[in-house]
Amino acid sequence: MEETIRRFLNRFDSSLPVPSIRVVGDTPNSILDPNDFLESITSIVEGVKSAVIACRPQTQTCYLAVKRFGGRHSFFVLDLNNVEYDYDSAHENRSPIPVYILRLSRNPKIFRHAPQDQQLADKLAELHNLHGDDPLPLFDDHTKPIIYAFPRYLKS
Repeated sequence: MEETIRRFLNRFDSSLPVPSIRVVGDTPNSILDPNDFLESITSIVEGVKSAVIACRPQTQTCYLAVKRFGGRHSFFVLDLNNVEYDYDSAHENRSPIPVYILRLSRNPKIFRHAPQDQQLADKLAELHNLHGDDPLPLFDDHTKPIIYAFPRYLKS
């Protein structure tokens, strides 16, 4: 995975900061611990962050969200250099950021997926709204019913 991240980041001019990028980690459930799901996917995210920092030390990262599904894959969202991100107003921000899919299979690869730019921005705003003041990463486990205790839209 580290080599995949390095090759990806080397596409960008090394004399400039990496632009704002949203990485969606397409993660096979088979490599995750079902009994400690969030911790196991977080360790993968930490590996991605470490690979980014090793290649481009000035890059800021923000681990935003995780969605667990009962099928073959689950997903995480990691922003790189999203200087516009503000947790307190993220439920209102639907500004698109270029999305890249990091497919974590036997042969990891990363590729641009423009159709997700606006869709993911909208989904993340909705997640921030539904999760209220929950800490990052926002976690939705679709293997069981999801209850949002204190969504932001209920605040006065």
